[in-house]
Amino acid sequence: MNNIDREGLFQLFMASLPGAATLLDIDGNVLTWGAAARDITGYAADEIEGRNFSCLNTQDDIAAGKPEASLRRALAQGRHEETGRCVRKDGTELEMHSVLMPLRDSKGELVGFGRLMREVANAIRSVPEAVRSDAALPRVSETILVVDDDDQVREGVSHQLTSLGYKAVVASNGREALEILAREPQIDLLFTDVVMPGLNGREVAEEGRLLRPDLKVLFTSGYFEGALQRNGSLDANVNLLVKPYRKKRLAEKVLEALRSTA
Repeated sequence: MNNIDREGLFQLFMASLPGAATLLDIDGNVLTWGAAARDITGYAADEIEGRNFSCLNTQDDIAAGKPEASLRRALAQGRHEETGRCVRKDGTELEMHSVLMPLRDSKGELVGFGRLMREVANAIRSVPEAVRSDAALPRVSETILVVDDDDQVREGVSHQLTSLGYKAVVASNGREALEILAREPQIDLLFTDVVMPGLNGREVAEEGRLLRPDLKVLFTSGYFEGALQRNGSLDANVNLLVKPYRKKRLAEKVLEALRSTA
């Protein structure tokens, strides 16, 4: 083990993530910039390292303080993810999904942020047209409880599930979800984010199954947690849908979870 090239192994891992992984300092200035980030944005490492990551945001978002707000939310929630417009080096815009996570040392002190970026448009264009069609998706009638502390995410998931034929009930935190489970007998599936303030997704699922032993569960989380199963909070055999995902993948995972043994 002592002869292993740890830096090389780390770089191999970073390269294997499904997107462009970068590191930022505590102020949001870019520390590392790899080939995947260059391919997405057009910036080479020597053109962007040392600059603030906000240089990729639109002028409207910068004026509104969105980059700073993203860092604050990542600190407050342990992770922040969003999808929005970003600007390449050549001035063209793209739709970008990004995940921001604070990085702390052994004493718990903030030392920087990890950021994973993915161009959403490319992912959509890579799917055959027939696969994108809603007509190819199953129509069903089960009720799904969606738990996520992000208002936009909850609204988006609820809309997608409703368009697939499901009934969607939403909760903004774990305690609210448990209250709904206690009073609503028709919940067929708990669809919960893993990392949330207060009760996390695993704890919601565990307490939910004390109320409803037959409760089916589907977890969802961002790239970092999906790749690392952060803090050992999920077992290897759980149903997990990694963000971002397309509507067809959501339909497939929901159906798989509903058919699984609780």
